[in-house]
Amino acid sequence: MRTVLYKYIFVVFVFTNSIVSNAQQNVDLRKEAISKVLFKRNYFGFYLSPYISQKAKTVKQSGAYSLSTANSSGIEAGGNYFINFSDNYSLIVGAHAGFSGRNFKLFISKSEFTPNLQNEINYNGRVTKDYAIYLSAPLWFEKRWIKKNNVTWSIDAGINVRFDPDETFYFYDYGGIDINGQYDQVLNMDGEVGNNIKPWLDYNIGGGYSLFLSNYNFLRINLLANFSSTKVVNFNYTIDVTGKAQSTGTYSANLSYIGLSINYILTGTNKRLVRLYEKM
Repeated sequence: MRTVLYKYIFVVFVFTNSIVSNAQQNVDLRKEAISKVLFKRNYFGFYLSPYISQKAKTVKQSGAYSLSTANSSGIEAGGNYFINFSDNYSLIVGAHAGFSGRNFKLFISKSEFTPNLQNEINYNGRVTKDYAIYLSAPLWFEKRWIKKNNVTWSIDAGINVRFDPDETFYFYDYGGIDINGQYDQVLNMDGEVGNNIKPWLDYNIGGGYSLFLSNYNFLRINLLANFSSTKVVNFNYTIDVTGKAQSTGTYSANLSYIGLSINYILTGTNKRLVRLYEKM
């Protein structure tokens, strides 16, 4: 009886060990096959980047009153094409479209006016938020470090050619009602958004982490900074408070921001693995 039990245990051990060994062998073969096709061709990826834009700049020229601003939000989306030179280096070109947010703030007490207003002049950033649309063509160089299970850390740096296809003249008119029921015009602001129908150049740097998914595609999350010196918003403003001298100034904004970029990268590894196995 004991001899039979020993034989049974031995058979189970050999069978289990064979299964584990074959499973490990299959895993090793899969890893080897993936290493033969990963980063050996070019990739396409979908791109989405919500960001916080740099607040607009205001310069008071005359008078006692002036505008202020706050950081605003924006978003950019499109596609990227990854030209892979090796496992560690790529050139990324893209085609994106975006909306860049801007705002302004103005508070004047109703008692400042003669006669007084019925309500305070209180234009906060949420109420005055507006957007400018733009097109974008990034050209980035990427360095990657491949870690365990093909996850990667990467650094991107390069330029971004941007263009506003529809330069627009804006006019803002804000005011309030005084205690006699009369309308008082308080803020006038006007100017152009765009760059005289000319493209401009921004600079980018970023980096992040790419997760290798079970379908052999990548999900990448990066931090991205965009540096811009081109003023794409140029306004003049006047502030009129009855009984006081007119205030004047300028308002301008560029496209500098810092944001989070999310890429879903199609590697085509599944199809290439099938072709590789067919040749084996």
